[in-house]
Amino acid sequence: MKRLLHIVASPRQERSRSAMVAEHLLARVMQRHPALEVERLDLFAANLPAFDHAAVEGRYHLLAGHAVDPAEAAIWQELKAWTDHFLSFDAYLIATPMWNFGIPYRLKQYIDILTHPGLTFRNDAQGNVEGLAQGRRTILIAASAMPFGTMPEIDGLDFQLAYLKAWLGFIGVTQVDAIRVAGTFGPEDVVAAAMAQAFTDADQLADAL
Repeated sequence: MKRLLHIVASPRQERSRSAMVAEHLLARVMQRHPALEVERLDLFAANLPAFDHAAVEGRYHLLAGHAVDPAEAAIWQELKAWTDHFLSFDAYLIATPMWNFGIPYRLKQYIDILTHPGLTFRNDAQGNVEGLAQGRRTILIAASAMPFGTMPEIDGLDFQLAYLKAWLGFIGVTQVDAIRVAGTFGPEDVVAAAMAQAFTDADQLADAL
């Protein structure tokens, strides 16, 4: 692990539980691996390109082998630049809260920008898919108000970690570690216990890297 992209998906970083745990883990990793190159990507501050009508039309024209309007081609060059940037790293640290049982819309937008045939995966006429992010590692820091991971009766509502793991597997990332920060809503002692456990888990993972 030489280059790590630290993806921050919370708009309230000074109070974000996922961001706190991610920063804690990163500090410990840097103590052990001071040569690690880290770049921070704040998704709520980043100028993410829109994936709109023109981008969708350009995608289908490209897939069909049709001529592409210059404006649409420019959009795809911008999307490719974002994907090239993503794939230039060999590890990722994604810190995200849970929103409505899933992920924040800016993280979903970033994933939609990256995930296209020929960019982060390729497929053939038989439907076989090969992820192009193979050999990379991802650490997920997933915060949630509800105590997912400790109550099996609610785990079916977790479309946060489940979605991120499925997406990462699709683009070829098979080495995925996850730290839950749950639950972060309730009495102070309950939240403090959840944070303490997350910090402990982060220390153990950092020491194992």
